[in-house]
Amino acid sequence: MNIDIFSVPKEQDEWAVIRALESRIHEDSDPARKVNFKVKLNPNAVARVGHNGTGTLTLPSQPLGRRFLDQIRDNPVKMAVGDAKAQKLRFKKSNKGPPHHLIETLDKTPFVSPDVEEKHAKILADLEAGVQVESLQLGLYYRPLGSKGRAFSIEWPVRENTDNTATSKLKFEYDRKLIRITLGDLMTDLQGHTIAINIASINRIGVGHDFSKPYACFDTSTPPVFERIDFYGPYKSMKASLDQAHQVVAPYATQTRIVLFDPRLPGREPLEEFKRLCKRAGIPSSRIVGCSILATREHKFCSGNNILQLLRTIGKLPWSAAFQMEALLHNGLLHPGYIKDLLPLVERLCVHHQRDGSIYVGELLRTYRQVLQSNNAPEDPIGQVFQDVLRTFLLPSNAGSSINSTIRCGHVTFTPTRMVLEGPYPTQSNRIIRMYSDYADHFIRVDFRDEDRLKYRWDRSVDPTDFLRCRVGGILKRGFFLGGRHFEFLGYSNSGLREHEVWFMFPINHFRTNTGEIVRVDGQYIRDQIGDFRGTPLMKQPSKYAARIAQAFTSTKSSTSIDRAEWEEVEDLGREPYLFTDGVGTISKDLGDRIWKELCKDGRRSNRVQPSAYQIRFLGYKGVVSVDREMDNLNEQKQPKEPRIHMKLRSSMKKFDNSRMEKADIEIAQAFSAPNACYLNRPLVMLLEDLGVKKDTFERLQDDAIADSMALDNSVEQFCQFMSRHKLGGPFRLPELLRWLYDLGLDIRPPQEAASIDTPFLRLLRSVAIKDVLRDIRHKARIPIPGSYLLVGVADEGVAWQKAGRMDVVTLSAGEIYACVQKPGDKEPTWIEGSCAICRSPVVHPGDVQRVYAIGKPSDEGLCAFRDLVNVVVLPSVAGGDVDGDMFAIITDSSLLPDCQEEPASYLPVDTYTLPDGKESTVEDICDFFVQYINSDVLGLLCDLQLTTADQLTGGLKNKSCRELAALCSQVMMLMALHVSGTHVEQAVDYPKQGNPVDMGKIEIPRTPIRCKPDWHSLRVVTDEENTDYYRSTRALGHLCRSEFLRLLDITEEDKKLSPSAFKPLADPISKRLMPLVRSYLGADANPTGEFSDSEIFRRYVQELDYICLAHSLSNNSRGKLIEAEVVAGAILEESLLKSLRKARVHRMRTHSEDLVRGVQTQLRGKVLDTDEAKLAGLKRAWRAWEFSQRTSAEHGSNSFGIIALGAVFDCLEKLGPTL
Repeated sequence: MNIDIFSVPKEQDEWAVIRALESRIHEDSDPARKVNFKVKLNPNAVARVGHNGTGTLTLPSQPLGRRFLDQIRDNPVKMAVGDAKAQKLRFKKSNKGPPHHLIETLDKTPFVSPDVEEKHAKILADLEAGVQVESLQLGLYYRPLGSKGRAFSIEWPVRENTDNTATSKLKFEYDRKLIRITLGDLMTDLQGHTIAINIASINRIGVGHDFSKPYACFDTSTPPVFERIDFYGPYKSMKASLDQAHQVVAPYATQTRIVLFDPRLPGREPLEEFKRLCKRAGIPSSRIVGCSILATREHKFCSGNNILQLLRTIGKLPWSAAFQMEALLHNGLLHPGYIKDLLPLVERLCVHHQRDGSIYVGELLRTYRQVLQSNNAPEDPIGQVFQDVLRTFLLPSNAGSSINSTIRCGHVTFTPTRMVLEGPYPTQSNRIIRMYSDYADHFIRVDFRDEDRLKYRWDRSVDPTDFLRCRVGGILKRGFFLGGRHFEFLGYSNSGLREHEVWFMFPINHFRTNTGEIVRVDGQYIRDQIGDFRGTPLMKQPSKYAARIAQAFTSTKSSTSIDRAEWEEVEDLGREPYLFTDGVGTISKDLGDRIWKELCKDGRRSNRVQPSAYQIRFLGYKGVVSVDREMDNLNEQKQPKEPRIHMKLRSSMKKFDNSRMEKADIEIAQAFSAPNACYLNRPLVMLLEDLGVKKDTFERLQDDAIADSMALDNSVEQFCQFMSRHKLGGPFRLPELLRWLYDLGLDIRPPQEAASIDTPFLRLLRSVAIKDVLRDIRHKARIPIPGSYLLVGVADEGVAWQKAGRMDVVTLSAGEIYACVQKPGDKEPTWIEGSCAICRSPVVHPGDVQRVYAIGKPSDEGLCAFRDLVNVVVLPSVAGGDVDGDMFAIITDSSLLPDCQEEPASYLPVDTYTLPDGKESTVEDICDFFVQYINSDVLGLLCDLQLTTADQLTGGLKNKSCRELAALCSQVMMLMALHVSGTHVEQAVDYPKQGNPVDMGKIEIPRTPIRCKPDWHSLRVVTDEENTDYYRSTRALGHLCRSEFLRLLDITEEDKKLSPSAFKPLADPISKRLMPLVRSYLGADANPTGEFSDSEIFRRYVQELDYICLAHSLSNNSRGKLIEAEVVAGAILEESLLKSLRKARVHRMRTHSEDLVRGVQTQLRGKVLDTDEAKLAGLKRAWRAWEFSQRTSAEHGSNSFGIIALGAVFDCLEKLGPTL
């Protein structure tokens, strides 16, 4: 309802009118969701400033409007008029009603305080003017000879602007947290360029005067972003450079300097105005530093001739050294002048170490690079710093080596302007890498990112199509030169596609095949060897062809091999497209035993439960296989010469033919040896609340999770359970070690007569673990659900046995599931029985959560194919769906079961894109598809938008807008709607396979109903004083994020300090408890000696630990360097909203840490403990290392080294035989 307003004082604005009306309108409304309304004052057409005293009040309904008019009839609204008597506002029902969309928005969105909106509007108005720029300069910082200060080398433009006129405009984009400089003249140019500097990337801004000209030098952690714009139209496009001259220097000249235009007006000092606007935009004053920075054009460090000469010289070095030299150059750690000075030293070292292929030099330079990253702009990087590294460096014991599951590999990130080099460090291996393991240095990981190292993000105002086609597509199709090698595109895994990561390779010119033939192995040769693709319909569909190749690049571990006569292909259950067994096969118990034995050879799974299911890759097949004991029964009944079948693969698992191998390895992508804990998350909380679950339920679960975290200091048992439940400390085997200590009767808080095993490092470790878990609760609503699990889904095979003629078969009915769990250490499994909810991530539609019945433990009668399966959920074979490795949340908490239930979403299948005219796919078609995928990858944006919209609109995810967003999500990736009640569900577009991209130009992605975001979206706790961008959400997520128990204090520098042990070596409670056992084997050698002859193991360990701390931080510099306790816990505490980046870095860090720990433990205890002599030698070495770690406990790395050593001690003792 619209109500006309009259007699508004000229001195008052819209915000003042809203404040005056707020108390009246909200007098009887729900405090949790105040009535929203809008006030619009009519402009003064004559004066063209201010308003004309009239306006419109819009309320979301007629009853609210009538009630307001009744209220003010006897109690009018008054507003102050200067010092005069308050003036009464007059109101009248308008003859013109409000538009429907405005009524709907007011009805469904929360009221935002006018104080918030006014403050935000004033900031925007204040920043609107910006400052004029006389010239923009791009270059790099360097340290002139003999100077302690830094100077700025101008690399672009080639010539200076001498007109002394304002050629550019600098403005602050407050909502986007950017500083944008626009180049071009609106009066004469149709098009121009903009340079955007992310405020978060600014380390500091140096300001001063250069010959009376005010300047500002930006020191940023990432380069600016360049765009081309139409001055008289909406078109904007991404660019890698501003012109051809800039294209040459852009990869190296990544810093920005501006000369401000000084109009010489009284009272207008441009530098002071710039500093004021910086502060207004939220840049801390501490980052703006007054200083004198010389700017010069004399060096031309990045000229084309200089760079070309450097790259040619670097290309002549051995690969390991060349890679690191290019990393020093491209990562901006040394400018080209320093690189030129360093090259002769490196060349001499390579000659000296040519026997080991200069691996020593490569690892030395990697350590040198690490030191430069930690030490910002050292005074003498070539002299003192390099010589210090050379003097103290030790070659890592695992340099150049790889194991079955990992490869030490270099990484390249291509951003819009540059490439960033990292590594080498351990990366998970795959089928292709294992085939060419002797040529591991010919393979390199490549990803494509924006300048801030995040994935390219969709922006409704910028068209990235041409840029991505040229930049990303050009690199994929033409390859790139690095260290004198030309790398070409090879392939990617399906997970790599989602992360925009691919494999490149340097061709192997002389490779001897199994038949003795010498061939040249390049990308096309490897792709052709993966399967029999030529002449098949698959070759006409680039997306499917690429997806099939991707199977060979999935990170897997090799297990046992199987002959062709031992497996067979069988039909699926159901009919296309509704296959009940899509992606699911079976294996015999005997084959399962063989697979598990191979996986346990690394010694890290000995205490796990043997899996009932594996996710596999085998020849051209992929999917999940579960153990079927009936297969063993049939094999036992066969004649001696009759072939025994140990694996049955469904037709749906076959993605392509591979006729080359009669015997092949079964590759394991995942072994489901333990149940995963089940957690809530933000979308699930929002959806369950919409389905009737009370806020109190979520708050209770969160309070329990917080209390569980706070109880970490109570006992070793709780510490162990907490770390296991949250999968922390795995690479260092910390949960296993804590379990050993608990079994020995040791504790953090023992009875009074016993000593505590607690140390400052263990306390710090617990603080890191608590903070990591509580941060995930705060930012993800990642709240554990007791008694609920995340299990891999498999099909009920009973129907297959019925089809084979068996009559006594037990099967699941519609709406039933079977779920059984057995954790490591459990003597017996636990069967889930009763009503529960089932879903899989992501949930975007109200029908994505379904209520089902878990049947519990099956009876012993009849043939039940799933009777002995553990750590899986068996789904009835009466509903279609690809369950290839999908994890299903099984929620048993009755308070979380939805009161109502909707039908799952139904999405029509879409035909796969096929090349015209019968053309077969080439590698160029795969590259084009990869570029299209990046351009259409907006799933994360859509899911976040949907969640925010659900918070702002009544009905939540049930709202029409949210349902439309759910349908839009389905066009980006496959969201197979889950249905276990027997109704067939059609499949959404699976873009990675179907290849039909979402046309972002034709789809209108909606905006959120209101500008502000809910407070749960903020990185920090929102307070009223700073709340200009967020509102207090009334949904469950809002209540959860505001819990006062989530406001943890930061871990201080004082907390991080380590102190010497309070005990003499081997006199601590752990050593005293172990001493009798160790002495029984080592005799007097168990006593303290004060010696550790293998101390180089420790020095090498600390050297690699330091690299892990720096290389896997979120910011890649000394400010964000990880602490030792973070690495041991496997957590990164640095605050950031970049969830995908954090997840990737944590995974990378854990892989690297596990590789390091495995190497150190092998050095300590020995590689093979097959003789008593080897076991005793390993025990002695590990015991000495444990003693050494106690003597040096105040040193960086000693505590984590002690954890590794103690684990090796326990390993040796177990091998020798005592019961711990």
